[in-house]
Amino acid sequence: MESQDTWLSQLKGKRDARLVFYGDDTWLKLFPNMFSRADGTSSFFVSDFTEVDLNVTRNLPAELKRDDWDGMILHYLGLDHIGHKSGPNSPNMSPKQVEMDEVVRGIYHALENQRHLGSTLLVLCGDHGMNDAGNHGGTSEAETSPALVFISPKLRTIFDGVECPVAFQNGAFDFYEKVDQTDIAPTLATLLGFPIPKNNLGIVIPGLLRFWNEGKRIGLMEQNAKQILGVLLETFPSSPFYQSNPPEACVDTSDKGERLACLWSRIRARAFEEAPFDVKTKGLMLQTFLREAQNAMSNTATNYSTKKLYGGIAVAVSVVLWASAKSAPIFVKQTMVGLWFTFTTLAYGVMMFASSYVEEEHQYWYLVASAWLSWLGVRQYAQRTDSGNGRLFNDLRPIMSAAFPLAILRVIRVWNQTGQKHAGESDIARDFLQHHTCILWTIVCILYVAVAAKMLPKYETLIGRPATLLSAMLL
Repeated sequence: MESQDTWLSQLKGKRDARLVFYGDDTWLKLFPNMFSRADGTSSFFVSDFTEVDLNVTRNLPAELKRDDWDGMILHYLGLDHIGHKSGPNSPNMSPKQVEMDEVVRGIYHALENQRHLGSTLLVLCGDHGMNDAGNHGGTSEAETSPALVFISPKLRTIFDGVECPVAFQNGAFDFYEKVDQTDIAPTLATLLGFPIPKNNLGIVIPGLLRFWNEGKRIGLMEQNAKQILGVLLETFPSSPFYQSNPPEACVDTSDKGERLACLWSRIRARAFEEAPFDVKTKGLMLQTFLREAQNAMSNTATNYSTKKLYGGIAVAVSVVLWASAKSAPIFVKQTMVGLWFTFTTLAYGVMMFASSYVEEEHQYWYLVASAWLSWLGVRQYAQRTDSGNGRLFNDLRPIMSAAFPLAILRVIRVWNQTGQKHAGESDIARDFLQHHTCILWTIVCILYVAVAAKMLPKYETLIGRPATLLSAMLL
């Protein structure tokens, strides 16, 4: 991404700015020649909660004393690793959050006390949240509501008297206001004085425009609007964004291009009227245009062709029907087994139409396996009873033979909680074996011996029993 138009390239190109970086080495791979000084850390060792962050923090004191850089990026990984490994309720989470608080406190103290950092802006943000299982990528509020904080002693001039900290408003993640992550780049560009990247769809965060007087604020909003207009002209080339006589009111239509073209044309038309253009009115019109443009472009990314989707579904259904017709004789011959297999296959196929079922797929197989084992036990018991075969113990033996694998299956279910809904709950692996490692290694050794015993009869004639036993244990 080194050649792409990003806020990093705009900042560096502004005055040959010097940038430094510490943290996730993905940045160094995406921007190989962007930073004057850098020290990257691999992000793939998820079990590392400590070194990945200490490697960043150890560079901070020296950098905060230097005045030869214009921008510094610190990408900490510890919180993300803890979340993925053991979830937000992990005992490692609170100490790590305290550690991060101390890092922020130290940076802010430097901003207040070191003269060369007097005009420095600290932006604290996350790229995603996490659910109760420590995962992300879904649409839950916990996953899509990462924190964003702008920190600087200079912000006191425009936010003096504002309550801080503040309790959440309507939801657990609703504090001062919500903004899109795309708003970060134009806000940084406006505050630090470099151009907004060409293809950005963000809007300057309104609260931070208070640094300027009303006239200047309108000018900055207009620059933002013209930058987004360039994206709209390429997305909606047939829409008349430069109408000479736009209507007095822009009606809501299904054609987003027409609606946005009308809003922009009205802003232009009002600017050329002889009567003075009220500043507040222009600000409201620009804000409406910016918000609607951002929403329209965001929706464009998910504007799929339903005809093609329906076509793909039709093809898939046809293939399933054809395969079912070809395999029907096999199912019919096996009677109950065939019916069970058919039901299981169809039910599993239906599950694939809902992401929540996919996330909890293991629960389906637990249910199917339990039902199948129970049915086998009952069937064998019924067959032995019908044949009049002997004593009560012999009659119950089929049920007992089914009860044992059912018990093992039940243990498997609580061995390691996965999925989304129950991933944060207690399980054997996390809450018992972690504290009883001797039992854990005993189970591991028994497994290795069992594997070796299974391998011996097959390979001992080729390489001998001692060599086979040694090979199996090493594997």
